[in-house]
Amino acid sequence: MDFIKIDTKLCNKDGICIETCPFLLFKKGDDGFPVILEYAETHCIDCRHCVSVCPTGAITIKGIRPEDCEPVCKTQAISEDAVEHLIKTRRSIRAYKSKPVSQEILNRLINIMRWTPSARNSQPVSWLVIQKKDIINKIGTMTAQWMRETELLPQIADAYDQGVDMILRNAPNLVIAHAHAEGFNPTADCTIAITDLELAAHAFGLGGCWAGFFMRAANSHKQLADLLDLPQDHKVYGALMLGYPKFKYHRIPPRKPAEIRWL
Repeated sequence: MDFIKIDTKLCNKDGICIETCPFLLFKKGDDGFPVILEYAETHCIDCRHCVSVCPTGAITIKGIRPEDCEPVCKTQAISEDAVEHLIKTRRSIRAYKSKPVSQEILNRLINIMRWTPSARNSQPVSWLVIQKKDIINKIGTMTAQWMRETELLPQIADAYDQGVDMILRNAPNLVIAHAHAEGFNPTADCTIAITDLELAAHAFGLGGCWAGFFMRAANSHKQLADLLDLPQDHKVYGALMLGYPKFKYHRIPPRKPAEIRWL
């Protein structure tokens, strides 16, 4: 099987694949058709821009044909105002209903995150979803212990002992993004994925909040690391409390003006 196939009966020689390939793996041939460079297979990051962008469906890569791809639905396009409203109305939710989020919804949300960008399209993000309340409680207790031992805001650990959970906010779910520590850029990749997950969750009527205290403890507290049981050499790079907001927010509060410098 050829790495990349170009159907010359369909190709209209528009050169779009040449211009959009991230690593310039195509060039224009003498006959006007795109030619694949000899080192393409080893340098390709498998983003499949070429298959996605070709208006005539002339390109097949690694056996993936245009008809194997989900078509872009123009009627589902989101307006500028809708995007603005989604971002403006997102809140960091710290009070949740006891109602758990179904595994079906969680699975759908996380699968959507497969299309978030990652460095060199490495797609390194793995997910750990905590649904069981007893495990969430253990994680909160261990995080509080670590905060006390490290003297990081010990008053929050003390409050946790008194039944006031400022660590995981009694959230019914905790979603963790982890990746191999030696990846190309795992911090950014997981941050992007969790951020997009939080926005997508908002569109599903859910609310989230970054679990910052847990994140700091997760890679430092051995008992907590043992509980998470991540693959070898993986680290936690993002964590989101997730659930149904207990209260509705009725207004969009103002923000300070954007600082913009134009060159």
